[in-house]
Amino acid sequence: MAALKKAATRKAAKKTAGRPRARAQMADFTQSLVLNQWLFGLFGLDSTDGYYPLEGGRRVPLLEAFKQRFQLNEHSEEGLDENNVHRFHHAMVNQITGELPGVSRDELLAFDQNIVRHTLTLNAERNLRRERPVVWKYYQYLALLFVEIYLDRYFRDPQALAQALNAHIGAFNAGKEAGQQLPALDESRDAAQGLNKLALWCATGSGKTLLMHLNLRQYQHHLAQAGRVGELNRIILLTPNEGLSHQHLQEFAAAGIEAELFDKSARGLFAGKAVEIIDIHKLGDGMGDKTVAVDAFETGNLVLVDEGHRGASGGEAGKWLSRRDQLCEKGFSFEYSATFKQAVKGDAKLTQRYVRSIVFDYSYRYFYGDGYGKDYQILNLDDATEQEGLDVYLTACLLAAYQQRRLFDDRQALLRDFNLERPLWIFVGGSVNAVRRQGGRDVSDVTEVLLFLSRFAIDRARSERTITALLGEGLPAASGQNPFANRFGYLNELDLPSAALFADICARLFNAPGGGGALHVEYLKGADGELALRLGNNDPFGVINVGDAKKLYDLCDATPGLVAEERDFAGSLFRRINDRDNAISLLIGSRKFTEGWNSWRVSTLGLMKIGQSEGAQIIQLFGRGVRLKGYGWSLKRSKALRLPAGMERPRHIELLETLNVFGVHADYMAQFKQFLEDEGLPSNQDSEEIVLPVLRNLGTHKLKIIRLKPEIHGVRTAFGVAFRQLAPVPQLAPPQGEADHWLLRNRVQLNWYPKIQAMKAAGLAGGDGVAELERGKLGPKHVALLDLDRAWFELIRFKNERGWHNFDIPRPSVDRLLADTDWYDLLIPESMLAMDSFAKVAIWQEIAETLLKKYAERYYSFRKKGWEEPHLEYAELDAGDPNFPEAGAGVGEEQGVYRVSVEKSEEALITQLRQLGDELRRRAGVADKAYSGGQAKLEVMSFKGHLYEPLIKASGANITVRPVSLNDGEMRFVSRLKDYCAAHPEEFEDRPLFLLRNMSRGRGIGFFEAGNFHPDFIVWRIDGARQRICFVDPKGIRQLDTIEDSKIQFHRTIREIEARMGDPDVSLRSYIVSGTSAAEMEMHWKVTRQRMAERNILFDEDENYVARLIEESVPTL
Repeated sequence: MAALKKAATRKAAKKTAGRPRARAQMADFTQSLVLNQWLFGLFGLDSTDGYYPLEGGRRVPLLEAFKQRFQLNEHSEEGLDENNVHRFHHAMVNQITGELPGVSRDELLAFDQNIVRHTLTLNAERNLRRERPVVWKYYQYLALLFVEIYLDRYFRDPQALAQALNAHIGAFNAGKEAGQQLPALDESRDAAQGLNKLALWCATGSGKTLLMHLNLRQYQHHLAQAGRVGELNRIILLTPNEGLSHQHLQEFAAAGIEAELFDKSARGLFAGKAVEIIDIHKLGDGMGDKTVAVDAFETGNLVLVDEGHRGASGGEAGKWLSRRDQLCEKGFSFEYSATFKQAVKGDAKLTQRYVRSIVFDYSYRYFYGDGYGKDYQILNLDDATEQEGLDVYLTACLLAAYQQRRLFDDRQALLRDFNLERPLWIFVGGSVNAVRRQGGRDVSDVTEVLLFLSRFAIDRARSERTITALLGEGLPAASGQNPFANRFGYLNELDLPSAALFADICARLFNAPGGGGALHVEYLKGADGELALRLGNNDPFGVINVGDAKKLYDLCDATPGLVAEERDFAGSLFRRINDRDNAISLLIGSRKFTEGWNSWRVSTLGLMKIGQSEGAQIIQLFGRGVRLKGYGWSLKRSKALRLPAGMERPRHIELLETLNVFGVHADYMAQFKQFLEDEGLPSNQDSEEIVLPVLRNLGTHKLKIIRLKPEIHGVRTAFGVAFRQLAPVPQLAPPQGEADHWLLRNRVQLNWYPKIQAMKAAGLAGGDGVAELERGKLGPKHVALLDLDRAWFELIRFKNERGWHNFDIPRPSVDRLLADTDWYDLLIPESMLAMDSFAKVAIWQEIAETLLKKYAERYYSFRKKGWEEPHLEYAELDAGDPNFPEAGAGVGEEQGVYRVSVEKSEEALITQLRQLGDELRRRAGVADKAYSGGQAKLEVMSFKGHLYEPLIKASGANITVRPVSLNDGEMRFVSRLKDYCAAHPEEFEDRPLFLLRNMSRGRGIGFFEAGNFHPDFIVWRIDGARQRICFVDPKGIRQLDTIEDSKIQFHRTIREIEARMGDPDVSLRSYIVSGTSAAEMEMHWKVTRQRMAERNILFDEDENYVARLIEESVPTL
């Protein structure tokens, strides 16, 4: 240790400037994805290098530009609305002004409805099997949407598609040297055969199997729509190994998709209906005992390729690619991989293939940047440290693994909601049995690891001394860096002596509660390629999974310090690793884990020998280690989440949400860091949290807010707890009597015209639009043809999904509701209700289920509101209101803080934000300013009228903010209000104005009457004892089907609430500030601007809208 400290005093060499050559190579591929670029171009994001300039000239990847343009991102609300339209669709369409260059709104809705239909089909089967239903993440939805667009063009007019892609390829080639240009598609041949391959670049852990299932449904749908079902010969899934084949078989079963492992002797009558799963090793040029000739499958197949990078090389593996192509020559293929870039490296032909077929790029850099998966920490090992004392380094790595396990065991109850699994320590290499001569004997990386474990367990005194030193000073390296500095926070907090820690390590990690002992390596004869590890006579704590277990056993037997034994054993330790409470803490294996092995347990990753050509496998292995279920199955790190009010991140949870990576030798670590840099990731992906204090401007005015009393009869009201525990259980029924008059006056609104337009866009319906929207009802003849049991089950599913466990929905209520038509308004052409086609029954079924779900939601909320209404009150706004950011722990942070998480690679931005934090702690006023970095930007605005400042807006992949920052529309509203106040100070001398951002659901003020509407801002205007409270929501409204929508009608509802509250000194108003143009809404709703103005709809395009808002905010008698 002393030698290491001495080495650490030497000054580290400065890093060379500029980007590494490998990163430039990587950029050539990722910036050449012409198919992906063309698809983004349909949305108005034209690019020939994968980047797009934002306002101010900053260039960002196309996906990032799309997220900012359409406000569709990792924070967008997931799932379907009550009309079975994805909320992602609304978020996206809401940002569209005018027309997009390559795809219409009607087409987008048609594509969305296709995705919805296929998703509901999958989920119906998954629900029957009690599997978790599929709810798409935003990136999965975009991938599916891009596939929809492509398949639509492909089946409608492949020649036009080829021409469009060639036009983009021509633009891409312009100005490039000949060697950098891409060849155009051959338009002289059958265009469909040149366009029949799509690839999805999916980070490991991002859900590519679910995408595969939906892609299968998408292809079958478009094939049927084109009238070409008879062309499909077989559906084939190619996998890299038998283990992954069996895994896919289980996944297909969970999704209700008929599938079977391929059996060349069992081609039956129903071949082509089921997915036939075969590992690619069994495909050959001729028939054999274990292989089948590719010719036997013919060519008109749909081929799904998992781990699509396999076969993208020379030799035998290279033949797999040609065999795959032969299978789908007159069919179609989808390929899936996390590592296309590594697979094509240095191969121009493969590069040209994949840049023209990758439809969506969500590689690991995007996955991590969006907050998905674990953080990672590379525990660096340099040559000098390795030579001075490898055991000290490995002990530090062992301590890191132990700290994770100890924290998990100690905090299981607090961690349960975050879906973390018991930590697992793994060692992986290119070849477990790789042997080299050292000191006159054969050694391997595996035996080095085993000998270290043996020395640690046997030499207790030495191990305790090392533990003491590591917890005190870390492990200074010759480079001057200390990779373990501040890495043992939880262990230091426990403040246990090293003897207690050693004993606990033996008990928890090694299943040896009595302490250390000799390390036994047991060859398990009954298992397939497994050796067990145990200390003394204790239960096994580790397993080695290797192809040639006997060879490794013989090597261990010849290694002094290891006790090698043979034992008869039935079953497999490896296959039980994912079992709950499994006692295995250590897994050692070869790179085969990179393909097909699924585990959420990996927390510490040790690298053994890695070949120079194994970049793809290493990235995949890394991807397996960073997989994370996350809170609510969000797949996200907790610090990237917007947790519900009252839910706190457990202390030290970041230790369990971080993958520790270390290597047995220094050159392995250097190589691994290069792989990460090639992937476009910093080699140490730590983020830094910067705390920005807020300054409250609450003042002395007693501002009033509407709120539900915190408790009713001693039961808290937050999240509806009191209602669920104390209120009578509501039972779904039609409106009855005067008490339910509100339900009749605020009938459910369903506009079916957008869906009809979507059907037209998809070629499923004919006819022209009408000037006036017609109204209709589902009569007894319609209802008689419906499956009411199915409708009831859909209602029950809908109820359970929303957690309404105190809501009774009896089966007869469905009949009663559909027999009574007074509770809804249905906008639909009369022709769609005509009894002239049995095909319409499916549409009526969907209409009925949509109406029932909308009414159930309204009815439940109505009963909840009626029960809670007597407990509403006006209360004075105080510093404890949840709309204020929570206080921090530091000096100057008492009034609340923003927590800004920035990737450490953004060094310039971090420096700027630290300075900003210091200014705010000094209570210094800060000017409006934008702070920019490479892939991150933070805009700051100070407005004395807001009850705290500054207000901030964050953008870019490398930055997140809690509480969530403002979006573009919100920032624009505050800016214009601030400008008006500055230009007209005299208006506010006697009637001051105050503004407060209203937080989203769970924290801010919401209104059931408007569909649980949470307006973005609250504006108070004071005049003596009187005050007017205005709720203002800047938003696009294009997604609202009718001007009768409850959010629009809220301008009237808020006056009714005012009357109920009965305080003559307080008046209430509500406004929508529309980001959608007035002209567009006139056409969409077929109403006049005057009618919209009467409903307090203001338009952002109107320079005078703030003046009207200010004028009407003055309290009146």
